[in-house]
Amino acid sequence: MATATSSYTAGCILDVDGVRTLGNQAAIDAAYRLDDGHFTRSYVHSVMQYGGLGQEMLDNGERLFTGNSATDFGTLVDRAIPMVVCGLRLEDYYAVPPEDVLSNGARRGKAYTEWKDQLGDKLEVSAADWYRLRKIIDNVLSHPAARQILEQTEDCQATFRWVDEAGYPRKALADGVTPGYLWDFKTTSSDWKDLYRSCMNFGYLAQDAWYEDGAVANGWPPHRLRFVFAQTQRPFGVRVYTMPQDMVDLARERLAVTLDQIALRRELGLYRGPEDEEVLELEFPVWTRGERT
Repeated sequence: MATATSSYTAGCILDVDGVRTLGNQAAIDAAYRLDDGHFTRSYVHSVMQYGGLGQEMLDNGERLFTGNSATDFGTLVDRAIPMVVCGLRLEDYYAVPPEDVLSNGARRGKAYTEWKDQLGDKLEVSAADWYRLRKIIDNVLSHPAARQILEQTEDCQATFRWVDEAGYPRKALADGVTPGYLWDFKTTSSDWKDLYRSCMNFGYLAQDAWYEDGAVANGWPPHRLRFVFAQTQRPFGVRVYTMPQDMVDLARERLAVTLDQIALRRELGLYRGPEDEEVLELEFPVWTRGERT
């Protein structure tokens, strides 16, 4: 339900004569990343992490993180999930180079080039990544709660735009949309006991707050964002979690403060804080002193 200050843009799950088909995921992602004056969660969380100097770099069009093999594989899985939602065969979208076109195991030479030229729209993946991808998808479908989320999903990569109570325009790109809640798919190399560290470091608490606010502004009921986590290492376990509400509320407050700081820095043209200019005492967490948190 769009309003004067909110809008919903459908994602990559298309209905053609009652049959689910897949839209252009790369084009949707590229369109979302265009600067349209709306703040993204990743931008605000980056400023929350790196402060004024980080904001200055981002505002100047520079990047703080250029990705790595882990994020590349995460993107590979992200692309596959909507295919599973649509009931499509992954083999129709991914291709693994056969051993006989490789040169001593390397992707080079005439035979490999000829094979690659005939791929068409298929995405080339290594045998190792294909194995990991299939294991993860199999374990997602074998997890009752994760499977139910996929079955309830009506769209993927849908964009929510809204203006918050403070007047800041925001947007969010949701991995999955159901009639009652949004959900997000995450790959992780963490042990389950250490997963909370990744949630804090990568801004998943802030994402929960941000995405729920966007959904509610567009007519969805208040809800807990569901996270489907898949391990990228053996045994490629899958778990479904929600975040603690008090931690999400705290992240929501920090986001509001950070948005105000962003606006003030832009207004004044000042990006350096005391930590960039003075001698400060390093703070240590309470637990490092052997005290209870």
